[in-house]
Amino acid sequence: MVAGVAIGLAVTAWVVNARALLHDRVVVDRWTGEVTASLRSVVEQLVATRVVAVETLLSTAISERDDAENARVADQVSIIDGELREHAVAAARAAALRDREMPAVRAALEAVRAELGEPGAPTTGLF
Repeated sequence: MVAGVAIGLAVTAWVVNARALLHDRVVVDRWTGEVTASLRSVVEQLVATRVVAVETLLSTAISERDDAENARVADQVSIIDGELREHAVAAARAAALRDREMPAVRAALEAVRAELGEPGAPTTGLF
């Protein structure tokens, strides 16, 4: 009987010890999960902060590059507009000169026709 009591006490002590170890394990598992979740949250916040900072820098750099490109294109368009205005003025001057000289050219043509004896020759529509 003493042996049964000793075995009962030993089994009881073992069960109590095993339950204490299992409880400690559950507590450590819970603590590990909480620490991991907290660490994950901190890391995600750090990464998000850095991503926002990089996006801001990138947006600023792209905006500056776009502004420089727009200024360059505006300068080129201004140069092209100036050239087009020069061509338009030259074309208008040429047309005005042509219109001023046309009566003299027609008179010379009529004089040549008169000398050749073709007073009623039709004009070709070139003038």
